[in-house]
Amino acid sequence: MGQRITIEKWAENLEEVTVACWLKTEGEQIAAGEVLCEIITDKATFEYTVEEGGVVAMIYAAERSVVPVGYVIAFIATAGEQPDPDIKAHNEKLLAEHQQHAELDLDDILSAAGKKTSRLRASPAARRLARQHEIDLKEVADWLAQNADVITEEHVQGYLSDKGGGND
Repeated sequence: MGQRITIEKWAENLEEVTVACWLKTEGEQIAAGEVLCEIITDKATFEYTVEEGGVVAMIYAAERSVVPVGYVIAFIATAGEQPDPDIKAHNEKLLAEHQQHAELDLDDILSAAGKKTSRLRASPAARRLARQHEIDLKEVADWLAQNADVITEEHVQGYLSDKGGGND
C-alpha cells in the first residue's frame, strides 16, 4: 500500500514549511530511511526521510514552495499503485484555508497598525492627586471630553469639584 508524505505538525507553533529541494524525482526508487527532500521551518532545516520504500509516484509541491501543515507533498507507491485521486483536492482546500487565515492575520496586523494607540497622558501631579482621591484618570479624560492632550493637576481638581469630591 502506498504512502502519503504529509507535512506533520512537528512543533506546537508550526503552521507552514518550505519545501527547499527534492533529492528524488518522480518515477525514482526510494528505500526506507532514505532522504526524499529538504524541509525548512522558521527554526530549522531538516531532511525528510521516508519510512517505507517504493517509487516516488507523484510530487505535489514544487521546490521553494510554502505549504501548510497537513499538505501532502508526495505519494510513494508500492506495486505500481496510483496516487489517491482526492489528494489534489485535499491540498487545494488546505492551501485556500491557509491563505484565507494568512489574509485575516494580515488584515488584523494592518488594522492594528492603522489604529492610533490611545495612551492616557497625565502629569505626575495629576496622577498623584487622582491616586489620593482613588479616581481613574480615564474618568477625568471622559469628563474633559478630549479637550486636553495632557491631563493636568488642575483638570483633576476641576473634576473633583464638579463631582463633589474636592472637599477631602
